[in-house]
Amino acid sequence: MELLARFGELAWFKLISEPDPIHGYQQVPYLAWRYTSPEERTTEIFESAVTRPPMQLKWTFDPSARNWFITPSRVVRELQERGNSEFQKIMCEIKDEDHDFCVAALHDFDIMIDFLEDIPFPAEDT
Repeated sequence: MELLARFGELAWFKLISEPDPIHGYQQVPYLAWRYTSPEERTTEIFESAVTRPPMQLKWTFDPSARNWFITPSRVVRELQERGNSEFQKIMCEIKDEDHDFCVAALHDFDIMIDFLEDIPFPAEDT
């Protein structure tokens, strides 16, 4: 994904932002990735992306592990309640049972992507 590559050399990424290919339901969007060597300011930029634009939902950016991710905070909360072992199950349950949440999450996700695309990087010299 070109957007992520603007902020560092990508080693890996996964993006879910399309409808479920089997059922056609909107899914909970998330973005997971790893940089070989992130550029300076990168964590600040992604933290701003999940907090600064006007959002319908609360979002989490987590750069604490090998793979970084952005997902709705509800997913993180439910993962913690279940012992961090049921990510795919939680995502499927939300997709199947809470379409309004998925639509709101996709709306927010588009806003975050637009926000990130508008950030000049590397910082322009003034």
